[in-house]
Amino acid sequence: MKEKTNYKYLNLLLILAIVYLLFLMRSLWIGVLTKIIAIILPFIIAFSISYILYPFLKFLMSKKIPKAISIIIIMSVILLIVGLTIYYVVPLFFNQLVNLLSSLGKISTDLASKYNIDTKVINDTINMYLSKIIKTIGEFLSSGSFIPLLSKSVDYISKFIIILVASIYFLIDMPKIRLKIKKIVMKNNLKKYHLLHNIDKEITSYLKGLGIFMLIQFFEYTILFLIIGHPNFLLIGVLASITTIIPYFGGIITNVIALLIASVISSKLFILTLIITVIFPNIDGYIISPKIYGKTNQIPPLLTIFAVFAGGKLFGFSGIVISVPLTIIIMAIVRSYKNEISSKIKKVKSKI
Repeated sequence: MKEKTNYKYLNLLLILAIVYLLFLMRSLWIGVLTKIIAIILPFIIAFSISYILYPFLKFLMSKKIPKAISIIIIMSVILLIVGLTIYYVVPLFFNQLVNLLSSLGKISTDLASKYNIDTKVINDTINMYLSKIIKTIGEFLSSGSFIPLLSKSVDYISKFIIILVASIYFLIDMPKIRLKIKKIVMKNNLKKYHLLHNIDKEITSYLKGLGIFMLIQFFEYTILFLIIGHPNFLLIGVLASITTIIPYFGGIITNVIALLIASVISSKLFILTLIITVIFPNIDGYIISPKIYGKTNQIPPLLTIFAVFAGGKLFGFSGIVISVPLTIIIMAIVRSYKNEISSKIKKVKSKI
């Protein structure tokens, strides 16, 4: 008995020693881990893209279009959208963004005069950040060194090409990958296969719905704010589309920005913007969103807010982005093991 106890203490000491060594070497293994993540990240992104595009490939193939031609069609459409966005949308977007940044001071001053608010701290902060941006740009231009910019451009272009090529190969092999995973999971546990199938169905439905909803939001708000004469119509359309990934809070942020800009231009524009920000989010929430998502991915609002808040606190913006898909996965797991969990809880209660 004594010898057995000594082994337990020895094992504990070994574990503590390993943990302590890992702590001492944290800069080394964190650096190695960072490098590994940097290497595999483009392939993770490529696999995610191919996973999202696979339903479209299935749809085209169901129409008797060969796989190779279907992939060419999908990738051509994506490249066309990216190319048109870069050529037409990006310059206008940045122009409106610069105008917005330059008008922040005016917005702050106007709010101070209208509502008797002390905005000195806000003005000082805006001026400080603008000065830093101007100083950084000035130092960059005066140095005459475009090597960092060129290096960054080459890095981004090479990553884009790697992701594009890897996405094509993953998309080609996606049926085989899915079939192999299916065989492995079914061989080990049929219940786990059904769970994986449900998760796959839920996530595919969510991503498909999100993509369609983001597209609708972009065109809806860009056109609406263009009609009422809002100077930052494209910027607001892009923000409305992007912030769709942040449930509840994303729309509020976009609406507040739109109202603040309109408030310093004219009362008429402010009222029209207010009408849009009151009516259309309700149309989106109660009519458009349920039509797109259907009965799938029904997450309670309070749970969604908690997931977004927790994700943001733990992992920042990336945590906010993955919070809803992760919640969908957890809920699918809970539903699959609901009966088992209930029976175990009953057993625990009976013993107490």
